[in-house]
Amino acid sequence: MANAGFKNFLLSLSPYIEIAVRKLYWKNIKKTKGLKKQKAAKPVALTDFTKIEGQLKAWGVKPGSLLIAHASYEALANTGKTPRKIIDALLELLGEEGTLAMNAARKFPEEEGAENYLTANYEDVEVVYDVHKSRVWTGVLPHFMLRHSKAQISRFPLNPMVAIGKHAEEMMANNLSEMATACGENSSWNYCVNHDALIVGIGTDLTHSLTAIHVAEDAYEQSWPIKDWYRVRKFKVKDKDQEIEVKVRERRPIWGTLHFAERTLCKDLLANGILKTTVIDGVLIELLNAKELINFLRTKNKSGYPYYL
Repeated sequence: MANAGFKNFLLSLSPYIEIAVRKLYWKNIKKTKGLKKQKAAKPVALTDFTKIEGQLKAWGVKPGSLLIAHASYEALANTGKTPRKIIDALLELLGEEGTLAMNAARKFPEEEGAENYLTANYEDVEVVYDVHKSRVWTGVLPHFMLRHSKAQISRFPLNPMVAIGKHAEEMMANNLSEMATACGENSSWNYCVNHDALIVGIGTDLTHSLTAIHVAEDAYEQSWPIKDWYRVRKFKVKDKDQEIEVKVRERRPIWGTLHFAERTLCKDLLANGILKTTVIDGVLIELLNAKELINFLRTKNKSGYPYYL
């Protein structure tokens, strides 16, 4: 279930506990990088994907829904379905009028590793984003979804979406422009919020993966209270035979790494009835409504919630 385990419980007691732990971790990132131990994989008993489908239906996913999925293929591998079959099963659940979307965030070789994440300066670095070829780091399922014949892919280089279905082409239409942001007014993420998307986590901690929270910052930046929120990045966007050079704005890394109270957010989403959570045969399943999420965040953003300075 959401926020399960002693570590999450401890971090959820106070946002300032989590902020202190984050600062300690990142202060010592170079020392701890080589000390990480491989976690033993937890046994997953799920063999029947229809149990997942049944839970999604019970939570309101139906033909015509716009569904953002953050899903772990590892958690679903024992169902015997290939990544493509899982994608097809979700599309069948949504029907011809529905849309399936995923975060297809990329790994760029021009960027530095974790030990320099907070200090790296990209002011004079042009990063190449190949819409169809840059490596996906958000999982096996979006990797395979990119290769679907009906996939539409965002040209925006940071947290680009891939989608299939009724809304796919329209949600990607105007994503890329000079000095735009990943979840801004014309982003695919904001489009999903405005079109009542449901967001599901399958085998993942949804609060940890919840890219959509940044709509509350990017799409409403005039009322966002924290100053010096963005930095400028340079990209060359390649889409088959087209190339576009563009500058975009990215949230400065210190905010997400040092000031984000993730476990407090999870606790609050549960307490307010926004986040639904259950476990099916060892697989964590979570769901929320994107518009409810953003409305909740905007009622609290005068203080910069869920970021704490």
